[in-house]
This record gives sequence, structure tokens and C-alpha cells, in this order.
Amino acid sequence: MGKGKKTLVMVMAVAMLASLAGPVLAQSAQRNAQRKLLAIRAARVDAMRKMAERIKGLRITSDTTVQDFVTENDTIETALNTFIRGMKEEGKAKFFKDGTAEVTMSVTLRTIITKLTHIYSAHYKGDKIKASDFKKMTQTNKFDKITVVGSGVVPEELDEDPLQAIPSSGRTPRPYGQAGKYWSAHCKPQGRLMAVRAARVDGMRRLAERIKGVHITSDTTVQDFVAESDNIDVNMRTFLRGAKEIGIRYHRDELIVEVEMEVTLKTVVASLKSWADVHYKGDRVKIKAMQDYVEKVRHDKITEIGMGVPPARYCKGYTSEQITVLATATKAPPWISDTMRAKGQAAIDTDSTNAAQAKLMAKRAAELDARRKLAEQIDGLLIDSDTSVRDFVAQSDEINTRMQTYQLGAHVVKGSEKFYPDGTAEVTVEIPLKPIWNLYLVSIKKVR
Repeated sequence: MGKGKKTLVMVMAVAMLASLAGPVLAQSAQRNAQRKLLAIRAARVDAMRKMAERIKGLRITSDTTVQDFVTENDTIETALNTFIRGMKEEGKAKFFKDGTAEVTMSVTLRTIITKLTHIYSAHYKGDKIKASDFKKMTQTNKFDKITVVGSGVVPEELDEDPLQAIPSSGRTPRPYGQAGKYWSAHCKPQGRLMAVRAARVDGMRRLAERIKGVHITSDTTVQDFVAESDNIDVNMRTFLRGAKEIGIRYHRDELIVEVEMEVTLKTVVASLKSWADVHYKGDRVKIKAMQDYVEKVRHDKITEIGMGVPPARYCKGYTSEQITVLATATKAPPWISDTMRAKGQAAIDTDSTNAAQAKLMAKRAAELDARRKLAEQIDGLLIDSDTSVRDFVAQSDEINTRMQTYQLGAHVVKGSEKFYPDGTAEVTVEIPLKPIWNLYLVSIKKVR
């Protein structure tokens, strides 16, 4: 081969490597940016905790503290926490090479007094503290400003790769890279295939649960039709066995595999309609409602991720007890693929001379109200039949901090901001729930 041809081949090889490396580097940069953001959020949570401690320790009078005022009722404590969550950082957050972050927050004593006075007038029902007492706080507290520095660290994550897309041939991809080495070292090929099969079955079960909950009318669900006839139920299960597999993920350091399954809602309902035409003996009005639903429904897709583990007899270096623990971990609750939403409301200050600013403040208050409701809904989620998210979070301060950091990631739904003629503002916030399950998996890995 001539020198010119060799040079051309080298240039082409470099170009090919660059084209392959580009997406990988971009993905790595995105991942690093996300982890950096999580560390900063954790630092903000830590700063808010420290700020709350400092404010609650302030003296209102010589023998009364803000803590005494806050413990009067839950509404006052909620109002104070809302005020603290709404504080802005002082300057820019700092991120260090060791993966830690720092956030500085400051507030003047005068601002605190103004807020406490407002909370007092709105929510205080006792007689131990008087409104005039707050003015004395400049004498009982000899400083003008509180400054705290919160610290956070990049949270530990599940060691997993992105979902591999299932090729058009339908052939299930094998694990690669670190996951490939781990599975080869710890699992026989038969075990891997059986784990994939178990994940598919779990995915189909989850799809069935989601589909049966779909409302055809305000008071009729798919479950209502399925329950009417054994033939419809059999057809539904047969149909789900043909659900499309769109992705697979092998965990890097656990014998857990995830398979993502997908069906089109329009196809589901159209199939259900055809089965009901033949087998349904109930109210024919419901059949007409289903026909109308088929015509108006969009091509929305329903996706679910099923999880599976190999049988113990195909595993190397794993005991039956360890596989049982893994199998328990893969029994994820039905909500992990969902996105939770909550609406918050707040009143617009009609006495304000600046109408635009009053709307902005009401919008922010409505967002905080929505976040509070979202947190309450999340606390009530069941991880298993005996454990709620609230119970899980109460296990350690680390989990509690990470949960608060996660909840800071809730965002306002675009276009959800509304202002009504009665002087109220409304905002919707949402957050994906999968990170809660990932946090749970990380925590039980530490226990094992």
C-alpha cells in the first residue's frame, strides 16, 4: 500500500473514531452535568436545614424563641419552611473536583422579622406571644444577617448502562462492557435468558395493570370490560404476549435485567372493541362509548419496564438467599414508570400597587403549595405492602436528605400557570418517580 493510501486510511480511521466518540463524550458530559446539579441540590437542602435551625434558635423575647412560636401549630411551621425553601442562594454555587458542592444562603434579620410578623397575623391563635414582640428581636439578637453554607456530594447511583435498543430483527442483545464481564463471570447463558424471560413477563404484567386502569368513560375502565367475560380476559393476555420490546438493560454489578415493553393505546382499545363485539353481553351503550374512544384516542404509547433475575442454579458465586433478595428487589411497585403531578393555589395580593409583581409572587406561592402537596403524595406511595416511602425515608438522615434533593427536581408544567377572576393563581408541578425506586435499590445494596 502506498504512502498516500496509508495516510488516507489513517485519516478515515481517525474520522470514524471521532464520529463514534462524539456521542459517547456528549453523553458523559451530560451525565457529569446532571450529577453536578444533584450535588448542588443536596448542598441547597443542607443549607436550608442549617438556615431553619438558625432561625428557630432566634430569640423573640428574653424567654421565647422562634422554635416556641413554630411549635404552636403545623400551619406556622409549614409557612416558615415555605419561606426558607423560597430563599435564593448568595452568589453562585461552588462545585469542587472531589465531587462536593457548596451553596451559601443569607437573609437579613429585618426580613425574618417581617415574615414572622406576617405568619403571626395569618396563623397564630395563641396568647403566649404578642405581635409587638417581634419588633424586639433587633434587641434580643445582636446581628443584622444570617449566613449559612450548605454542603452536598454527588449521590451514589445505580451502576447501570442506558437501555439498549432492541433491533428490528427482534434478537435480544447480550450484555456488553462491564455488564458483559459481570454476567459472564456470575451467570450461565441459560440463566441470563431465563432472567430476560422473567423480565418480559413482569413487563407484560405491568402493561396489563396500566391498561386495565385506562378510563373509556368517566365511570368505565378497561377492567370493567375484561371482567365481564373470560374470553375477553384470555384475548387480552394473548394480545399482551405480542407487546413490543423496545429496550433492555443488564445491571453492571447485580444479576438484574430490565426489559422495556410498549403497546399503542389506540391498538389496545381497538382490539378490545373487536373482542367486546363478539363476547361482551353487557350494556351495549358501553360498546358505543368504546367505539367513540377508538376514534378520538391518539397514538399514545404505554410503556412499562419489567425486571427479572436468573434462577439460583444458573448463578456462579451467588447463594439462593442472595438471589431471593435480588428477586425481591426486582418486584418494583407499579408507580415506578409514572410521573406524579400536583396543583397548587395561592391568592393574589389585590392591595399591591404593582399588579405584575403581585401575580409573580402568587405564582411562586402556588408553586410552593404544589410542591408541598407533591411531597405529601410521594410520602404515601407504597414500596411494598408494609412499607411506604415515608417509612423508608425515616430510616436514615442520608436517605431523607437525598429524598429532599430529589424533590427539588420537580418542575412546573409548561403552560400550567393560570390566573382566575376570583384573584387566585394556580400552578402544576410534576416529577418522575423512577428515581425513588433507584434510591431504594441503592440503599438495600448497602445493607447486603
